[in-house]
Amino acid sequence: MAQWLKQFSRTKTLDTENLKTTDLTRCLGVFDLTSLGIGSTLGAGIYVLAGQVARDQAGPAVVLSFFIAAVASFLSGLCYAEFGARIPKTGSAYTYCYITVGELWAFVIGWNMIMENMIGAASVGKAWSQYFDSILNNTISHSIRTTVGDFHQVWLGQYPDFFAFSLLIVITVILALGVKMSSVVTSILTVINLLVIAFIIGAGCFFIEGDNWTGGEGFFPYGASGVLAGAATCFYAFVGFDVIATSGEEARNPGRTIPIAIVLTLIVCFLAYFGVSAIMTLMEPYSKLSYSAPLAEVFAQRGLPAAKYVIAVGALCGLTASMMGSIFPLPRIIFAMARDGLVFAFLGIVNPTTCTPIWATLSAGLLTAFLAMLLDLQQLVEMMSIGTLMAYALVAICVLILRYQPGHTGLGKQENLDFANEQARVGEKTGLVSSKSDQSITKYTQQDSAAVKRPASADAIGSMAGQVESSFDESGGDMKRSLVINEDKDASSDKDSLDKEKDQPSLRSSRFVLWCTIVAVILLIAFCAHIIFATDYIVKHSWWAILLTCIMGGALSCAVVLIARQPQNDMVLSFKVPFVPYIPVLSIFINVYLMLKLSVATWIRFGIWMFIGLIIYFFYGLKHSSENSTLSSSISSDILLKGQQAKLQDAATLQDAATVDDTASKDER
Repeated sequence: MAQWLKQFSRTKTLDTENLKTTDLTRCLGVFDLTSLGIGSTLGAGIYVLAGQVARDQAGPAVVLSFFIAAVASFLSGLCYAEFGARIPKTGSAYTYCYITVGELWAFVIGWNMIMENMIGAASVGKAWSQYFDSILNNTISHSIRTTVGDFHQVWLGQYPDFFAFSLLIVITVILALGVKMSSVVTSILTVINLLVIAFIIGAGCFFIEGDNWTGGEGFFPYGASGVLAGAATCFYAFVGFDVIATSGEEARNPGRTIPIAIVLTLIVCFLAYFGVSAIMTLMEPYSKLSYSAPLAEVFAQRGLPAAKYVIAVGALCGLTASMMGSIFPLPRIIFAMARDGLVFAFLGIVNPTTCTPIWATLSAGLLTAFLAMLLDLQQLVEMMSIGTLMAYALVAICVLILRYQPGHTGLGKQENLDFANEQARVGEKTGLVSSKSDQSITKYTQQDSAAVKRPASADAIGSMAGQVESSFDESGGDMKRSLVINEDKDASSDKDSLDKEKDQPSLRSSRFVLWCTIVAVILLIAFCAHIIFATDYIVKHSWWAILLTCIMGGALSCAVVLIARQPQNDMVLSFKVPFVPYIPVLSIFINVYLMLKLSVATWIRFGIWMFIGLIIYFFYGLKHSSENSTLSSSISSDILLKGQQAKLQDAATLQDAATVDDTASKDER
């Protein structure tokens, strides 16, 4: 049992060389990544969602709902931006969790991200097919149902959607041809979509009426609760920016491009949602907005019926870009998991010509196409939310834990700058050759003014016994080793060094933060469950509900304050989340709250999907994990190192004894 627990909690070993080298092609700049993020995030929902939220939940205050949702998404975006700059590897939240909280949680997140992107791409493909079919007066569906027939099962769709299947196969082929081809197509579609949105906002400005905001029931017809309910719905409109972090191994100068692209994506998407919802509710009273096509009908009532064709073009481009944005990260997550040995190895093969994970792309695209063709995805769409929200929450937890750990993990600011300069010299294709000083392990443990370089797994094994500080002398290259018995207590005699060390996280302080984080997450889950299921009692001022709220809120605040009082790691990063631990904790709270708001049926389907995944992990992943060999190698190195240290100590003892004998002989003379 203890051995299993060690395997579940083992973290991924990182070295600087592996962080920089990749079998994929580093060819994506800020514009490419931003287009990919906007395309994935800003789908056709902007043409429908804003009208639905305004009519049913928030009224004209839908603009505030989008603002609150954007701020909540921005908190998660900051956490992804820090990790994207620190660890430029494919896999996004899966890789970040593997490095920080261990293998089992990493597999859970990776498996759920596969589900999320598969269902997302399939549902968008089905929506594209149905939207296009409606433009053609249902000609496609009528032809298929007449020729093939209908399905009569609950979980299946009304008919086999061959058009959606064909569409997803075409998108899969485009993605398999290479990341640059995918980026160009996505950029074109995103630009067209943004131009259509600009047309809507610009043309709508000539038809606005201020009375639609100030007259009637006013700006807040549903009150503050309606605005918050609308914000919870609008939050899902900003899901998709994490595709940028998934492209970590295909980004040029990732320490700069990934954070900038994430921030730009969220800003552009917010401005688009804000502008469209404002224009829509200013052109037409919120209560009269159409449910299915509000924008087209609003412009038709203002004497611009031709606008519906422009909107249709924008919607189809938005759907296509969103579909590509859902499929794009899917093979990269599978590729990362296959490379780590957690899923089948053939899925990690990279085509040398296109530099894409070819089998992961084709198999994922084919399975997604079959889902779109056969299933009724309406019941499964909510399952996407669990994977996304869980990934957002765990990335925030990882930022919190890593910020208070001793040592350096990932690439610092200077290393990212050196990496960018090296990329500029080498060109588009990576396989960068780093300097000798960079061909070493990136986890550093600071001891006085020297930096100790050790593998992450060896760090975990040797942290209790001590650390070995190694150095080479310039003349002969002889290695001198000295055993540091206790990194918490053993300090330099120099007073300045001692004071400096007090400001650095230690093994003890990092463990304290880890336990405080676990307690804080448990309290957050309990607190969110309480305010969701006991809302009526809190509103009625029931004494027990108010007391529980105060107790859990107070305990949570104490845990956060205790974390904040611990020393943070001083590693200089290209991008850092500000106001740690408060922003990560707030991000965790928002995502946990939204997860608990999902239906029971969604959690049951999630449990079934996880059961399938854990069977694969226990019977394949545990045995074939790449960390098995790393862990064995680290143990062997540790044993060998301790043996060499014992020999050195024995030699030193013999030398001291000989010196004593020589001194005694001289005294006798």
